[in-house]
Amino acid sequence: MELKTQVKQKITLSAHMQQCLEILAMDNTELGEFITEQSMENPIIELSEAPASWQGESLAAVHIERRLSEEEERGQEIADRESPNRDLYFQLSEYRLPSEVRRAAEYIIESLDERGYFADNVKESAAVLKTSVNNVKKALETVKKLEPKGIGAAGLEECLLMQLESEYPWETTAKEIVEKYLDDFSKGKLDKIGKSLGKTQEQIKKAGEIIRSLNPKPLRSREPVNGTRYIIADLALVTYEDCYDVVLNQAYLPEIHFNSDYVELLKTGADEETRRYVRERYERAKWLKSCVEKRQDTLLAVTGAIFKEQREFLLAGPPEIRPLTLKHVAEEMGVNISTISRAVKGKYIQTKWGTYPLKYFFGGGIPTEGGSVSTAHIRAVIARMIAKEDREHPFSDSRIEKLLKERGMSVSRRTVAAYREQMGLPSSPARKAEHLYRKKEKSGR
Repeated sequence: MELKTQVKQKITLSAHMQQCLEILAMDNTELGEFITEQSMENPIIELSEAPASWQGESLAAVHIERRLSEEEERGQEIADRESPNRDLYFQLSEYRLPSEVRRAAEYIIESLDERGYFADNVKESAAVLKTSVNNVKKALETVKKLEPKGIGAAGLEECLLMQLESEYPWETTAKEIVEKYLDDFSKGKLDKIGKSLGKTQEQIKKAGEIIRSLNPKPLRSREPVNGTRYIIADLALVTYEDCYDVVLNQAYLPEIHFNSDYVELLKTGADEETRRYVRERYERAKWLKSCVEKRQDTLLAVTGAIFKEQREFLLAGPPEIRPLTLKHVAEEMGVNISTISRAVKGKYIQTKWGTYPLKYFFGGGIPTEGGSVSTAHIRAVIARMIAKEDREHPFSDSRIEKLLKERGMSVSRRTVAAYREQMGLPSSPARKAEHLYRKKEKSGR
């Protein structure tokens, strides 16, 4: 009897802990909906509207739900375009890799082109990183394991083959088409392919449908969001003269109370069945409230740990974001990486520089002679170079690559081009043409 009771308690505890972990991963909107659903199922739970304020602060100047300004909208669009890379860093943090292999993997992620391909030479990459070719190969193998499938491929053929191997390993016909007849397939020469492979038109058609369902640009698998965008911040970063504070947005979370009439039944002479019914639901309600409070404490602690590492961001904004990993924050807090991952999932923080997903503050860096710098810093340097260039002779991407290397930052030309495009800056020929046009227009007046 005692053994059965202990087993039952362990199972219940496991289920409760799982609920706490799920609650930690919810954003404010999801959590608010979940609490409401629980109150409808449990008569012990009573809800009241939370005050429209931030926990720990009364900030009249802070709009809890607001439309992004034009400047923030542009910054958020850049952050959104970067989000696939941020997700890759998150996935990478789950792998236990030697430091040199991890550094190479981060370099590869930053060197992916706009489609998600890694077209750089492995030997050249090893030379840039001053590590072995074997380390770079191991790093590339790890990157290719990340989602979405196709990331890290050398080109279209490998990208499609990676997806076929993962999702349709039994489809040998589709694999043969990609390996031997991709050009013919793109031109619609299905009859020729069928005859060469000795397959029926129906078999070729079926294989073709599978190939068309694959994603040729895995890094750009998410469509950008159009139209007016509203973001409900889960937290706010409040800065003062020489300090800062992190506060929680409580406005979208109803407050949990316990129905006093039901609780009173536990103390009165109600029959055993009634008391058992009330006791079970009372325990569920207490656990729900406990999980929500634990979630809030964890979220504040994790965010505080993030900005302990990102102090320069408080002074200068996104250009000064440092390289930061989930693992580092987890070690600093003495918790599991999965706890950090759940805590930042889908959460946004409002700062004086704009509203950003917490994921925005994580990511690897570019190796330099003095350590590493964040990709945000690299972009800021590129932007400053272009802003100060000779308009008659603008810097090419290759020239910027060389200038960065002179500053100890090893960035490929392809990566320079990708960063430039992310910031909405045209190529050097386009910048020169625009300058000459404006010059001609001005002289003609």
